[in-house]
Amino acid sequence: MLIQRRDEAHHDWTLYEGEGRVGIEWYFADATALGTQVMLYRLDPGASEGEHRHLAGAEDSCSAESSDELYVVTSGEIVFTADGVDRVLTVGDAAYARAGVTHGVRNDSAASAELVLVFGPAVR
Repeated sequence: MLIQRRDEAHHDWTLYEGEGRVGIEWYFADATALGTQVMLYRLDPGASEGEHRHLAGAEDSCSAESSDELYVVTSGEIVFTADGVDRVLTVGDAAYARAGVTHGVRNDSAASAELVLVFGPAVR
């Protein structure tokens, strides 16, 4: 059994030309055999991930492989953008970006926000 405590794999990164830094806890990045990866994002007011997409072979892709992404807000409020359309998400709301969709999250509120991010190849 593996246990990971909060802050054991913490990073503060600027992602995809976003604003500020995103606090990221990447769960079992080197240990999981699952086809997906799981992260906890923390966005302070004004921080953003930056818009990006995951599509194998696309020149503007931020990754070599195609991946879908699922965002679930666990605290605060974020703005999720997909293909140029903004949607405000609050606690318990989720957004799903299929591979190839340009998307990103940002915090336009006055309080910090956290969300769980799950990403990986689309399989059924």
